[in-house]
Amino acid sequence: MLKRLRSRDNKPEYPGKNIEGEKTWLRKLERGDLSKSLNWLKDPSINMFLSQEFRDLTEEQEIKWYEYIQNSSRDMVFAILDRSNGKYIGNCSLNKIDTEKRYCELGIVIGEKDYWNRGFGTDAINSILEFASSNLKVKTIRLNVYKYNQRAIKVYGKCGFRLKRILRKDHLYGGKYWDTMVMEYRCGHSY
Repeated sequence: MLKRLRSRDNKPEYPGKNIEGEKTWLRKLERGDLSKSLNWLKDPSINMFLSQEFRDLTEEQEIKWYEYIQNSSRDMVFAILDRSNGKYIGNCSLNKIDTEKRYCELGIVIGEKDYWNRGFGTDAINSILEFASSNLKVKTIRLNVYKYNQRAIKVYGKCGFRLKRILRKDHLYGGKYWDTMVMEYRCGHSY
């Protein structure tokens, strides 16, 4: 188990080594990851599941975001690697980290489509949940997922997330308004 990581200003710190899952490693996102990540964000078959439209995102904007994240006291972004070969396959993040309320939000994308439906996302989620609970001492982790993303909803349920509420007709995609499911994970609690 990793020790609790905090700097003097209470900013969450990345672990000094990879976070190891059964199938994945999580490491701090590096600048060299950005071009591959940008391609995933701009891919319509991946972007449809993300929280915002990235079709027109530029390399300069991605670099500016990366520099912001490096100095953020409320966000941590990890690269997801295939543990068997070290291939960079996606990203996961903890956002809006609030150490007083012991709360954060989770985001994840598996950008390499040949890794979809093979348990890599589940493994990465379980690893980051353990890190958030043990090291950041958060108690509640939330995420938003669109109702049409049934594959992700199933994975989140398998990882212990439960439906908290539904934002009706909250998201426009494909000319139709979709519900957004707000899901919550309570560290150390079973539902």
